[in-house]
Amino acid sequence: MKLLDTRVWRTLQFGSIALASGALVACGGGGSSPNGTIQGTVAIGAAVANATIQMSCKNGSGSATTNSNGAYSDSFKFDGPCLLTATSGSTVLNSFASGPGTYNITSLTQLLLSYLAGQLGTTLSGLLAGITTNTTYQNALTNSTVIANAENAVAQLIKSTYGVTLSTNAFLTVSFTPGQPGADADLDALLAAGAITSDGQPAASLASAAVTAGAAAPISAGGSGTSTGGTGGSGT
Repeated sequence: MKLLDTRVWRTLQFGSIALASGALVACGGGGSSPNGTIQGTVAIGAAVANATIQMSCKNGSGSATTNSNGAYSDSFKFDGPCLLTATSGSTVLNSFASGPGTYNITSLTQLLLSYLAGQLGTTLSGLLAGITTNTTYQNALTNSTVIANAENAVAQLIKSTYGVTLSTNAFLTVSFTPGQPGADADLDALLAAGAITSDGQPAASLASAAVTAGAAAPISAGGSGTSTGGTGGSGT
């Protein structure tokens, strides 16, 4: 009888352990989210070295620090989209990642978010606050057509306002190295034209114009948005 009681007790113990383990997995960080890598470059013309990168996603979060070339990378379990925030002294820039891949954080990505905020009928701060919780925002920031159209519109706005033609409209995802021709030279040109400030922020008038332009091209029920020109470039 004692032997039977011991076996029953052990069975109950194992069962409790299994249930507890299952609950831990279900509640663990990331849950069933896949493991992925987000990487990119932080630049305002010059590389932003030693910047702290915070990645806040629909599910999961990560962090990284940029190297001397402004490059960052982190692998973690997450579901996109993710808000990306780079902080270095007085410089605070935002961007977003639809999922794993290359996503830069620059003055142009800050401007892109202002345009998207206008399209979504909110403010920049409202969009940033809602990326991890608002399904409408999340659907837009994971829609490749919406993103490409918005990049094209921002490029057109810059050209019409400052006469600067970007080397690529795919500035969110294109791989580049600060100090080299291409996407980084675009930032230098924008700084020289007064389109961005010394701390990397878009000029106030340009940011306001981006929100207004976005509001004039709201994202449709199908989630496509309206492009205002440009053909886009190829990102990596």
